[in-house]
Amino acid sequence: MNIKSTLSYLWKLPVCGLAFFIGMAIGGAALSGLGLKAPEMPAGTDVNTVAVWFFLGSMLMALGLSFLSKNLSANWLVRWIVLAELVWIVAVVSMVLESFFFMTTGAVSTILNGLYTLLSFFLPGLFLSGAIVALFRPEAPVQDWIKGLRAYFSTRRFADWSWRGLAAFLAFPLIYIAFGLLVAPFVQDYYIQGVNELKIPTWGHLISLQLLRSSMFLLACLPVALLWHGSQRGLLSALGLSLFVLTAFMAVITSYWFPWQMRLFHGLELLADAFVYAGVLAVLFRTQREGLKTKTNAAARRYVQQARSNTSI
Repeated sequence: MNIKSTLSYLWKLPVCGLAFFIGMAIGGAALSGLGLKAPEMPAGTDVNTVAVWFFLGSMLMALGLSFLSKNLSANWLVRWIVLAELVWIVAVVSMVLESFFFMTTGAVSTILNGLYTLLSFFLPGLFLSGAIVALFRPEAPVQDWIKGLRAYFSTRRFADWSWRGLAAFLAFPLIYIAFGLLVAPFVQDYYIQGVNELKIPTWGHLISLQLLRSSMFLLACLPVALLWHGSQRGLLSALGLSLFVLTAFMAVITSYWFPWQMRLFHGLELLADAFVYAGVLAVLFRTQREGLKTKTNAAARRYVQQARSNTSI
């Protein structure tokens, strides 16, 4: 990435943040027109301050997702759908679902409030991903993604894809619980004392929740891994960064009223979760694409050699 491309981020990221806010304004007006009432804001928060943090958070999401947008081998519509799905599932649905078990705040105090929260972020995520796709385009020529996927899946049998999917499904809760236990000594007192409307779920609820979130994350991330045009290491870095900013958007970045200790240790936890999980997906689903490229190149070389042999004869 050259200097000109790097400097372009100075205006592209605010534009993406503006798209996010336009989506919030339209979405809020639409929900109000449907007769839905917004939940009460957390105690001690200010609307203007929350708006500032949302703007900063949306730019951070755009920064992470920009690297995905520039390296997905698909047309603009497919990239938009993939990024919108990633934002909606990872940053909104999975985090709101988790909040039901860890918080009693107004946004998730009832099923109706939770539904409002989900719907209120639908258009912002759609507008944000659309702006990212428009501003951060692939540098390499876009290939026929349908043909590429067919060739990709033909390299392995169903049983091979099945165990890879199962491994990815089980990896998420193991990663989440492992890093959660590491930071628990630093944050558990806040949950025990109910600071900022926090609560502790049972182990049964926690495991069930993470298994459900695992399915959601795999559904959202798998298209990224399959359409990624680049190295395994590049996928790990870009997807890891994206997952971190998406999961941290509500839990860490915009929750400015939480104690800084909670934001710090949960931020480190989410950072580790994101990159380790991205690494698992890169290992399970990128090696075969690279292997396919190697086989294709080898086949091409054999064809050329055979053609030369026939010509010499």
